[in-house]
Amino acid sequence: MKIKINLLKSDKMLNFAKKIIKGGWKNFKRQGFLSFATALIIFVVVLLGTSLFIFEGGVKFFSEKIRDKIDVSVYFKESVDRETILDFKSQVEKMSEVKSVEYISPEDAYAIFSKSHENDDFSRSLQAIQVNPFLASLKIKTNFPEQYATVTEFFKKEEVAPYVRNVNDHKRGLIIEKFSKIATNVENVGLIATIILSIIAIIITYNTVRLSIHSQRMEIEVMHLVGAKNNLVRGPFLIQGMLSGFFASLVAFIVSLVVIFSLKDKILSITDGFDISSIYMTNLLLVILLQFGLGIGLGLVSSYIATKKYLKD
Repeated sequence: MKIKINLLKSDKMLNFAKKIIKGGWKNFKRQGFLSFATALIIFVVVLLGTSLFIFEGGVKFFSEKIRDKIDVSVYFKESVDRETILDFKSQVEKMSEVKSVEYISPEDAYAIFSKSHENDDFSRSLQAIQVNPFLASLKIKTNFPEQYATVTEFFKKEEVAPYVRNVNDHKRGLIIEKFSKIATNVENVGLIATIILSIIAIIITYNTVRLSIHSQRMEIEVMHLVGAKNNLVRGPFLIQGMLSGFFASLVAFIVSLVVIFSLKDKILSITDGFDISSIYMTNLLLVILLQFGLGIGLGLVSSYIATKKYLKD
């Protein structure tokens, strides 16, 4: 007996769900252009949200790239011997702020310069003077950009400064901080744009559903008169909004996938290693949840607000 009751309940729920989905699909098609406009604005919001997600990955990549290329170079006077410089190297390596220290001899500096300026005027001029103008140096990298100032202060000490010819300004480390600030500002602008477009999407979906309710007011009144529950009346309109979000998210997913893989090689060559497709595919599940959650969520929220206001219990 209990099994029969449970089966009857399941059939009722299934029929109820079918009616709601069918009614929602009917409303979605009936509105035509308005449904398209709603899906279009949600599509833009979802794409913008996806772009922000990928942009964040790009910021992390370039921050690390810049961090690896930034260092403090300490140049020593010609009279300073190799052993003294290596002693300073040992002292610096013991500092907790320091990540790595590399000793570069005058000969190594000459070879590096010649290789990077091979067959150009600088290289020919250097060969013409037949003198090695480069000084021995220490190339120092710290764990964090703000720690370069500490390294610079070490070489300004009274017992160290007489051996030093020049220290690159620690402000080079601020490049990362400036880059991070610019990236944060861009992210904030993108976030504000996403919020604004989301509000516009909610307003458009809200009005689309409102028009659907208005155009079917006679049918709704009849349904109420024959005792239809309000959930049955509201359901199709909620599905209508969700369908707009679903199709917008689906198109956004396909478009973003095609664009990312089309631009993959170009971005790799331009950025020297930034694999945009790797970020996308590594976080594919998260991207799908973001896109469909944002799209369907916008459609559902705006539809719910409209039905709450225009369909009284």
